[in-house]
Amino acid sequence: MSAINANTSIYAVFGDPIGHSLSPVMHNAAFKALQLDCVYVAFQISPATLADAVRGIRALGIKGVNITIPHKQAIIRELDQVFGDSVQSGSVNTIINRNGKLLGTSTDGTGLIRSLREDGNFDPEGKRVLLLGAGGSAQAVIYSLIKAGIASLTVVNRDFKKVIALQEKVRKDNRFSLTARELSQLGNLDFSRFDLVINTTSVGLREERSLIPPANLHPGLFVYDLVYRPGGTRLSIEAAAAGCRVLTGLSLLLFQGAESFRLWFETEPPLAAMRQALEFAQK
Repeated sequence: MSAINANTSIYAVFGDPIGHSLSPVMHNAAFKALQLDCVYVAFQISPATLADAVRGIRALGIKGVNITIPHKQAIIRELDQVFGDSVQSGSVNTIINRNGKLLGTSTDGTGLIRSLREDGNFDPEGKRVLLLGAGGSAQAVIYSLIKAGIASLTVVNRDFKKVIALQEKVRKDNRFSLTARELSQLGNLDFSRFDLVINTTSVGLREERSLIPPANLHPGLFVYDLVYRPGGTRLSIEAAAAGCRVLTGLSLLLFQGAESFRLWFETEPPLAAMRQALEFAQK
């Protein structure tokens, strides 16, 4: 990234909260590596101001935006068009500004599968998956997991009506039958029946808490906490202590960010520079 000037292109991430985000670190490192005259910034956007913020993308000529919690579903009604994974999932994490026309898609699902395979050395094909949460992040990855050939999927959520609605949607879209469970039932599940656990909720982001009792964790389990924080979340720490293989949201951030970069610039992202920047920021 060169010195910011009147010709510098702006990219951003919208979220609430957003202070923890390492997206600016990662993307600005990519811009520097490729000597692009661009800058990436983070904006704290509340649900009440989301529509105004999207109008600001057009008004300010922001070239591309990432979307994170809690806006991945609500953002869709503000866009001109969605494509790719977002058509089925109803979740958007990437906006492309094409001359004032805002196109939305999701790179979360693609990023998750790449992350599992490349960073986790874990192939989801034929695996039994437990997924925590039924919001935008969950919906963004479910369809990619199904496409990757998982054997079964159990979804646990506090709002049971939401997970039942998701169950019906997935059955209609993909003829795939997922099992719905309430959060209160989580401790009673037989964790020996799962190969992969994915936390898509925000639990652990701002508090030292995990939804999974440590007694349920076992060495045959791969635990993927989409939340990331310095030193790890309680879930990732307890999972590692139990002998589980573990990935955190830092890996997903890297691979979904690389996919967003590819969409914005139609060129291969400098993955090594992006990874190095993220690892340094977490020290």
